[in-house]
Amino acid sequence: MRGSRRAIVCGGSFAGLLAARVLSSHCDEVIVLERDLCAGSTEVRKGIPQGRHVHGLLPHGSAVLERLFPGLLGDLEADGATTGDLGADTLWFHFGGYKDRSRTGLVGHLQSRPLLEAHIRRHCLAYPNIQIRGGWEVTGPLANADRSAVIGVVARGMQGGAPERVEGDLVVDATGRGSRAGRWLEALGYGRPRETSVRVDLGYTTRLYRRRAGDLGGAKVCLIYPTPPDDRRLAAALPIEGDRWIVTLAGWLGDHAPADEEGFLAFARSLAAPDIHDLVRAAEPVSGFMTYKFASSLRRHYEALDRLPRGFLVLGDALCSFNPVYGQGMTLAALEAEALERVLEEETGRRDWTNLPRAFYQRSARPIDAAWSLAAGEDFRHPGVAERRPPGYAAMSWYVGRVHEAVTADPEVQRVFYRVMDMTSSPAALLRPGIARRVLRHWLGTRRSIAFGRTAHSGP
Repeated sequence: MRGSRRAIVCGGSFAGLLAARVLSSHCDEVIVLERDLCAGSTEVRKGIPQGRHVHGLLPHGSAVLERLFPGLLGDLEADGATTGDLGADTLWFHFGGYKDRSRTGLVGHLQSRPLLEAHIRRHCLAYPNIQIRGGWEVTGPLANADRSAVIGVVARGMQGGAPERVEGDLVVDATGRGSRAGRWLEALGYGRPRETSVRVDLGYTTRLYRRRAGDLGGAKVCLIYPTPPDDRRLAAALPIEGDRWIVTLAGWLGDHAPADEEGFLAFARSLAAPDIHDLVRAAEPVSGFMTYKFASSLRRHYEALDRLPRGFLVLGDALCSFNPVYGQGMTLAALEAEALERVLEEETGRRDWTNLPRAFYQRSARPIDAAWSLAAGEDFRHPGVAERRPPGYAAMSWYVGRVHEAVTADPEVQRVFYRVMDMTSSPAALLRPGIARRVLRHWLGTRRSIAFGRTAHSGP
C-alpha cells in the first residue's frame, strides 16, 4: 500500500466493476456508487436498457476478465455459459458468403449480460477493500479550493434522504452514455470535450427460444450481416444459460424488426441467409418480444482537452459507445480497464497521481481508435448514415469489402481478420503485404471465375 487512498467509482456496470477491481490493487478502499439495487441479482437492471438483448464478450475480453478475476470463467461455465472458438463455432454470413470456419484458437464465453455482471459483481465483493453501494445517485463532483482537483462526489440515496459528501483521491465516472462528466468539468472551469457521433438509427427486436441439439447444424453462434448498400438487416443467435437461444433481429436507419410473431418471422425470412429464419420458425419461444433502439455512436474526446483536473477520469460508455452490432463494447471496456491498470502501475510513486487522467486517456485512445474505425467504417457503407465520409474512406471500404470476401475461403486471412475483430491485433494487420496479396489474389480469382462463367454461358 502507498498510504491511505480511496477511489470512488460512479456506476456499477461492467466497466465500473472492472475499474473497481483494478483500483483495489492500488487503493485501501474502493467505493462503487450504483443507482440500481442489484446485490445478488441476475435480473436485467434498469440502468442497462440493452441488457435483454444479444451481448458478445470476445475472447480478448474473456482473457482480461480471467486475469483480473481468477476462476470467473469457470464459474460462468458452471452456471451455464457456453464456450466457442471464434472461427470454428461461428456460422457467419456476410458479403454474399459464409466466412471460413477454420479453428482460430480464440475462445470466447457466451452468456446473458445479467449473468456475466452478477458473477463479476460477486468476484468484486470477494475483495475486502471494495464496497458496492446500490441505490445511490451521484449528483456532482467535489473540488478543492482552487478547482485544480476533484476530491470526491456528492451522492444521494434513491430512496430519499439528505445528499452526502463522499471524499476520495480518485473519482472514476463509469455512468455510461448518459454521463454528465462534460457538464461537471465545464462548471469547474474546464472545457467540455469535443464529441464525434455517427447516427445509425439502429433498432433491436429480441426473443428467447429453447435450444436443442442439432440447431444451426451444430454451430454455437450464427450471424447474418447485410451487404450494403441494398441491405440493412442483420440477425444474431447466441446460446445463453438455461439451454436457450437469444435471437436478435436488427436493422439500420429505421428498418427495424416488428415485435410480433408474423412480422418477426417475415423479417427473419428476408435476411441474406436462411439459417436464423429456419431456427426461429422451428424452435419453441420461451419469452415475449423485447425491443431496443440505438440512435448513434458517440465518442467524447477527453484526450484532446487542454486542461484536466487531478483525481477525475471517465471510462466505458461514458467515454465511447458505438454501434453494438459489432460486439466489441464489453471487450473495449476491458481494454480500458487494462489501460487504467498500466497507468496506475506507472504512477505508483506519485502521491497525488497528477498525470493519471491524461496518461489514461492517451493510453486508452489506442484501442478506442481501432474499435471506432472498424465500427464507423462498416456503418458508413449504408447510404444515409453520414453525409460525408473521412478522407480515403472509399479506397479503404473497397479493400475491407474484399477482405470480407476472402475470409470466406482463405484460412490465413480468416485468422488475421478474427484477431482484428477480437482487438488482439491492430486493423493495420489486414494491410500487411502477405495478407494484402492473399486478399487481392482471391478477388482476382473471383473475377476470373465470373468472367469465365459469362464466357461459357454465352457460348453454344
